[in-house]
Amino acid sequence: MTPLGVADLARGPVEAARSLPAWARGDHGDAVREALGLSKKHLHDRAYRAWLFAGDTPDGCPAWVLPISAQQVRDMLPRRATEVLMRAVRAAVDAGAMPEAMGVLEWKGLAVLTVPGIDEEIAALAVAEGFPEPAEGVLARLPSDVQPDGPDVVLAGPPMGLDPADPLTPLATATWSHPLRVALALAAHGQAIDASAYPPELVPELRRWGLDGAPPPPDAPSLEIEDDPCPRRRHARTVLRRLLRLGKVGAQYHTEFDHLYRGAAADDRRDALEVGEALVRAGLLGEKPSVGQRHVYLRRDALPAIHALIERGETRDPVLAAEWTAPAPGSTSPGHGEPSPTASP
Repeated sequence: MTPLGVADLARGPVEAARSLPAWARGDHGDAVREALGLSKKHLHDRAYRAWLFAGDTPDGCPAWVLPISAQQVRDMLPRRATEVLMRAVRAAVDAGAMPEAMGVLEWKGLAVLTVPGIDEEIAALAVAEGFPEPAEGVLARLPSDVQPDGPDVVLAGPPMGLDPADPLTPLATATWSHPLRVALALAAHGQAIDASAYPPELVPELRRWGLDGAPPPPDAPSLEIEDDPCPRRRHARTVLRRLLRLGKVGAQYHTEFDHLYRGAAADDRRDALEVGEALVRAGLLGEKPSVGQRHVYLRRDALPAIHALIERGETRDPVLAAEWTAPAPGSTSPGHGEPSPTASP
């Protein structure tokens, strides 16, 4: 049981964490989790204090640990947790994070918002301004030895029990998308994520931007990357997810082509590089020569197709379909499955 009490909220997240036995033992990650647990416990207060911790994942992606659980992100409940999530998202976007590349991880049960592209110099100010009185938002720095990491929080469709009064709910249900995905798509296209209402004309736009989901059939197979039966497609999805998380979107954010086989076993590197070549030929990756080296990046105009492949294993591109050795999840043939035509680049 945490020794922290309501009086500790006045001390701030860093001092609260440092006062814990876990910190004295050197378990800094557990101390951070306990401190955030105090903030989470009191989010129902009228003048709540939302503590966030900023750091980097093991692969170098900037990330914010939030005082809400990963399950609360999946469910978009209760209302105050949803409010904290959306205010954190807006603050991250205001501080330069790339909404089209943002996502959520689960670390020690808590939600971790990945914020590639964030300007760390203005992030704390954006958080402070993003939680107007009587609330308070505080962004603290994680200890250098704490690198939050964990599985992706799957945002496949609208959760049950969405608040009908939330302006994002009609957009989420009309496109069969998670409200956070809707908010990030809106932000990526210059739209407000906290409007009091949205016109119905936004629905076809959201579908054009790649939010064109459909209810899964009964007994649908797992869409998790780790459960994909095709090793080549599994590697393609892993590579694209890593590049997205690192914000390698657009020609100005590129990486060496040889990095595409990172994480593959030595015996699988040839296949991994062939998959990388197929991603280039299919137009999901663009090329940018750099100091004599071959560099690649995620093409911005291909983001709907990239998200479809990462999240559902789907593609309509025959170049990629020819690389697969097993049907896509939910499909009966090794090819593309049945995504919407808007999912192709």
